Amino acid sequence: MKPEDSDQEAIRVRLTEWLKSKLPSADHLTLSSLTKPGLGFSNETLLGELSWQEGDHGRQESLVFRLEPRQFRVFPEYDLAKQVRVMQGLRETPVPVPDVLWLEEDPSVLGCPFYVMRKIDGEIPPDVPPYHASGPCFDATPERRAKMWWSGLETLAQIHLVDWEGLGLGFLGVPEGATGSLVQQLDYYDGFLRWAQAGEPQPILEAALRWLRDNRFAPERVTFCWGDSRLPNLIFHDDRVVGVLDWEMAFLGDPMADLGWWLFLDWHHSDGNGIPRLDGFPGREETVLRYEELTGWKARNLLYYDIMAASRFGVIMVSLARNLKERGFTGLADLGRNNPATRRLADLLDLPPPGQPGEAPASIDETTVRVQFHLTGPGGHDWYLVVENGEARRYEGTVPNPDTIITSSAADWAAIERGELDRTLALLRGKLAAEGDITLLPQLDEIIPKLSGRAAT
Repeated sequence: MKPEDSDQEAIRVRLTEWLKSKLPSADHLTLSSLTKPGLGFSNETLLGELSWQEGDHGRQESLVFRLEPRQFRVFPEYDLAKQVRVMQGLRETPVPVPDVLWLEEDPSVLGCPFYVMRKIDGEIPPDVPPYHASGPCFDATPERRAKMWWSGLETLAQIHLVDWEGLGLGFLGVPEGATGSLVQQLDYYDGFLRWAQAGEPQPILEAALRWLRDNRFAPERVTFCWGDSRLPNLIFHDDRVVGVLDWEMAFLGDPMADLGWWLFLDWHHSDGNGIPRLDGFPGREETVLRYEELTGWKARNLLYYDIMAASRFGVIMVSLARNLKERGFTGLADLGRNNPATRRLADLLDLPPPGQPGEAPASIDETTVRVQFHLTGPGGHDWYLVVENGEARRYEGTVPNPDTIITSSAADWAAIERGELDRTLALLRGKLAAEGDITLLPQLDEIIPKLSGRAAT
């Protein structure tokens, strides 16, 4: 069974049989309907509740399934075994990581490798919309935001202070030579860019990677690095970090790379996208000083890591833009070349700007949005959604000059309505196509399902 040819119900059935083989003494084992949290473009994540009987005792476990992507591949390669080894290595450290139960590398089960871990309850700041515009950080007081930020930074310092040699994390690739840790990263992202750009020139990213190579230096230390250090990869409970997620970018190198990524991603999720940075979050200087206190190290070469962070994220944007265009999203022709990362690099390196910054998405509470739905095939019909200042209504037929047009077969849309097919996965697998302005769609996630099956009154 291939993931692109299956829905979540088929995956649930296959996983149920597979779990029975892992728990042979379990009676009456059932796995609830699977759900997909948030919008992610890396590994596919599914959540489910497992119930079974052990003798006279009923058992229940909340599980997270991470699947290797097949249709929407942001990175050139995926190594789920590496992620599992990292989390298993960190289990006895102060770094809170999920408890991984099983790794399945045989693709015959689901069509791709996957692993299973226990769910950690808590809140996760979102990437889409950015946490400066929505979610637990947006809803929190300034005092709570500061607490979350400092807890996240303390966790980052804990990651850097672990004994990576004693934990057996050398399999990540011990750098050779004085500048080896930088060379490893630059070689990887050079290759990543060539793969992602598919022959399309990327002058700013190519110039930035050359600058990084020409200005490399010998870092003061090599530590274990998270690689994807940012608030949306942390689980919070009572504003404290209780879980650290997404280890696919982990490496051995200069910890200042992680600090630079942390600072860059927060800028990207706020000022970089024209979104006001929330009050209460500490500033750059405060953050650097606190990191130095936590580790006892001087934070050096941060300009270099500002440029490296923007370059790394820019390469990821090239891959993301190519994937989205291949799956029917229009209006994204220049996304890979002109985005917050490339504009940031142009400013830092005094290069010609790639274009004008885009405007921050308007709030659906302050504007009028018209979304046309075109359902094809047997049972197909047209309907549209109008949101005026936060109030949504559904109408049959077509609307003149829609902001967004969503096209799907009626059968696939019915599966989405029944909860059998995740809408985001349908988009990524080409079962849905979106034209026009797609920036407001994440804000309609709750409205569309409510009005999808009924006409306006």
